[in-house]
Amino acid sequence: MYKLYLKQQVWSLRDKFAVLNERDQPVYQVVGSVFQIAKHFDILDRNKRIVGSVTKKPLTWQPTFSLEIGSQQVATIQKRFTFFSSRYELSAVGLAVTGDVWDMNFEVARQGQVSGRVAKRWFTVGDKYEITIINEADELLLVGLVIAIAYVKQMQAGAAAANASRY
Repeated sequence: MYKLYLKQQVWSLRDKFAVLNERDQPVYQVVGSVFQIAKHFDILDRNKRIVGSVTKKPLTWQPTFSLEIGSQQVATIQKRFTFFSSRYELSAVGLAVTGDVWDMNFEVARQGQVSGRVAKRWFTVGDKYEITIINEADELLLVGLVIAIAYVKQMQAGAAAANASRY
């Protein structure tokens, strides 16, 4: 078991995230597309090779993302409509997400065995998420899931701020 920390870079034209290990060393870099209709994030390893990607599907009623690892689609992440809280569905073989996804405090299990946990770290500049990896095979899946949900939250916060400034 080990931890990764996904930290959003605050002052950047494009969406960027640094994924660091417990010793604050870079493990991955996540770079978002600029001015594309289908928002796309590449997950780069230490050698700047693309090891995964998260792509928002355009023209969907609720935000839906495709997660690819090694150029193979492994999961679909979709926000579901509910009246009182946000709920995300992760479509991948044998995976289940439980907990409070909107507050970024949840765990992912594969066939009943916990693969990892996600917890938002408060009181940081920019958003920072702690990802506890229990099953190493699901590392990129957990990173991709956090990227997708963080992006949706960022877009909703921006929309809420724009609406509030009109009044």
